[in-house]
Amino acid sequence: MRLENASFSYGDKVILDGFSLSLPDEGVTALSGPSGCGKTTLLRLLAGLLTPESGSVDAPGLARTAILFQEDRLLPAFSAAAQLKAVLPRGAEVVDYLDAVGLASEADSPVEALSGGMKRRVALARALAYAGDKSLLLLDEPFTGVDAGNARRIMARLRALDIPVLLSAHDAESLSLADRVIHLSGPPLSANSDNIG
Repeated sequence: MRLENASFSYGDKVILDGFSLSLPDEGVTALSGPSGCGKTTLLRLLAGLLTPESGSVDAPGLARTAILFQEDRLLPAFSAAAQLKAVLPRGAEVVDYLDAVGLASEADSPVEALSGGMKRRVALARALAYAGDKSLLLLDEPFTGVDAGNARRIMARLRALDIPVLLSAHDAESLSLADRVIHLSGPPLSANSDNIG
C-alpha cells in the first residue's frame, strides 16, 4: 500500500501536502500522533472515503476495505449478534467473532443495554467479520473505552490475521503490541516509523 505525493485540505486547512508513505501488506501497523494531526484523514483516504486533491493512493490486490470509525455506528435496535449478521455471509459463525472480543455471552443482548466499552468491542467484532480474506482493515481509535486485558486479546487476534491492519492509537499498550509504529505530526502530515516486532 502506498500514498504518493498525496495532498488534501479541508477548506484552507492543509492536512496532507505532497505526503508519501509506504505501508506493509501484512501485520499490524499503528499510527501514533496528537489529535488533529491527520490520522483520521489518512485512514479515510486509504479507505477511499476521501479522494486526494493530487497524488495517488494505491492498495493493490485487496478485495475490500473494512473500517472502524471513531464512532461505533451500531444499529441501536439490534442485538450484538445481529450487528454481525448484517455483514457476514449466510452460515458464518457470529459467535467466533464475538468470542474474539470477549463478548460471546452477550450475543443476544441489545446493544443499547451494553456499556460503552462493550459497544466498542461489538463494533470491532463487526469490522473483523466484514474484513474476511484479502482485505485491508482500518481501525480508528479501536480501543477507546476498552480495558487493557481485552485490548491485548483483540490485538493478538489482529496480529494473527493474514491481512494488513492499520490502526490509530494513543495508549502505550496498544502501540507496544503493534508490529510497527508510524509516528505522525502535523498538519500538514509528516511521518517516521519504528519496527516493534
